[in-house]
Amino acid sequence: MKKSLLSIFAAGALVWGLGACSNTATETTTASTAETVTTNDPESATRAGEVGVGNEMNRNTGGAEATATTITLDTTRFPVMAASSDMFETLSSELAQQRASNAEVKSYAQHMIDEHNKTSSELKSLASRKNITLPTSPIPMHQSVLESLANTTDSRKFDERYMEEQVKAHQQAIIVFENASKKETDPDLKAFAAKTLPALRMHLDMAKKTKDLVD
Repeated sequence: MKKSLLSIFAAGALVWGLGACSNTATETTTASTAETVTTNDPESATRAGEVGVGNEMNRNTGGAEATATTITLDTTRFPVMAASSDMFETLSSELAQQRASNAEVKSYAQHMIDEHNKTSSELKSLASRKNITLPTSPIPMHQSVLESLANTTDSRKFDERYMEEQVKAHQQAIIVFENASKKETDPDLKAFAAKTLPALRMHLDMAKKTKDLVD
């Protein structure tokens, strides 16, 4: 399961690294790597640089026609990956606060909640200024790991699994942010990636040290 998830991520990161840098053009993505968001504001879809847009006509209860805009998020693009990574860190660490038995693991989890809430807020602010649509829930790669953690009921096993996933998640995030710091075409997103990298590397060091305590 873990090897499969890492393979999925590696494939996505490779696609992104080979040229899927953010711009303000509308793109259509494949269903296998997409998250769909529905909005009643068609203009928001045409403004969003990180989405592909499809329109469908729906009838409301009064019989009048209303337009619903379906936004398909490309999960290989930097802002989407970064937002999902922050959500994964926050949600998995909130779960650790409830399930973990080791005090150091809980301390680490609280630090991740605080840190990733900050970067999430910064990314949301940046996305809002640039009319970039971000996911409202973790992408499938991250959601699958969250579900696996939620199903780990033994507290000691949870500590081990949570810390193992923290190491992997930060290794993956560093790859994404390093690529963005070099290849991202939007200067503000590129600067955000470069600025966030040192913290991610510090988080990885902390994760490795905490993992050693529970292995």
